[in-house]
Amino acid sequence: MLNGIGVHQELGREIFIGALFSESLSNDPGTLLRNQQPMRMELKIVSPEGITARRFSRLWIEGLAVNSKADALMAQADNTVAFDAMFKGRLVPDDFVKISYTPGKGVSVTLNDVLLGTIKDDNFFSMLLATWIGSVPLSSDYRDSLLKVGDVNTALRTRYSTITPSATRVAEVRAWIQGGELVAQNTKSSTPAKSAAAKSSARAKEELVAERPEVKLPALEIEKPQLDVPAPAAQVAAPAAASSAAAKPVAVTPTPVQPKAEEDEDEGPALTAQTLLARQFYVSDAIKKIRSKTKYPPRALERGQAGSVRVAVVIDRNGNILNTNILENSAHEMLNKEALEAVKRSAPFPALPDTISGARFEFTVPMRWTLP
Repeated sequence: MLNGIGVHQELGREIFIGALFSESLSNDPGTLLRNQQPMRMELKIVSPEGITARRFSRLWIEGLAVNSKADALMAQADNTVAFDAMFKGRLVPDDFVKISYTPGKGVSVTLNDVLLGTIKDDNFFSMLLATWIGSVPLSSDYRDSLLKVGDVNTALRTRYSTITPSATRVAEVRAWIQGGELVAQNTKSSTPAKSAAAKSSARAKEELVAERPEVKLPALEIEKPQLDVPAPAAQVAAPAAASSAAAKPVAVTPTPVQPKAEEDEDEGPALTAQTLLARQFYVSDAIKKIRSKTKYPPRALERGQAGSVRVAVVIDRNGNILNTNILENSAHEMLNKEALEAVKRSAPFPALPDTISGARFEFTVPMRWTLP
């Protein structure tokens, strides 16, 4: 049954329409995340320019990073890499992604009804679902729209049902799997080469986690006012804070991300378990740092203003901010301004580790202000 349906937007533009199906309906995220019944996430691309596979996978990677514990990220690293590898090139308008969970059989992923692969781990679905409805969701409005317990917008549901891929696009997706050979994942091999590779991957993940503190990322939800001194947060390994001037609110003018940057996303190397974990741990640590610098603007609190903001941050290899951009804004300008200033106050971020390649790195920060 359809639990809810909603539109995910960035910069005021529709990216995709998503729907959540479950055998038992609920408006409680915890109940759905613990659900051991068949469930399904669907999404259809509506952005005119589509979305690159790298950007698409980054949505899930960041969602896993901020909604999962370190040990869970470790356990699902290989599955996440396999999931990332299923998508090639750019997702185009009318593409239809379906992620289905069958208890005891794991998670199957299709694009335009073409099977891309299967993850044989029941726990993987709930981690993916947490990126939509977890404590730090992709979008608070989007999460709310998926928790309607079947009480969905009829016009949106009708629009969703009419979106279908072309026959040409379906044939193109079939070519991804090279004559019917599905993406291999989560399968054990007895060959010495694959066994050695698996052991090497496991060692790499252990070494990576050993170098950093355990991630226990709190929900980015400010429950009470923070005035001059931000609420304490778990400290992470990072360079010493900048001068006291950095603690003063600084206005940041949003600069649109250039389209060329998105095109460059698909030119990077494929993810491995080690590089995936490095990205996820870096994102969760950076968000922790930003949260520790976030305040509840006193005037917004006095006026009873609450809401959610999602900010895209681009940094160089030394952790310096190159660009900030509000992807999802609240109805209150003071909260939007505070979101950008909190990011500014958090700079510089730690230098990128060698396991993260590229001259720049982008991540997004979901923030939520809730009245006491």
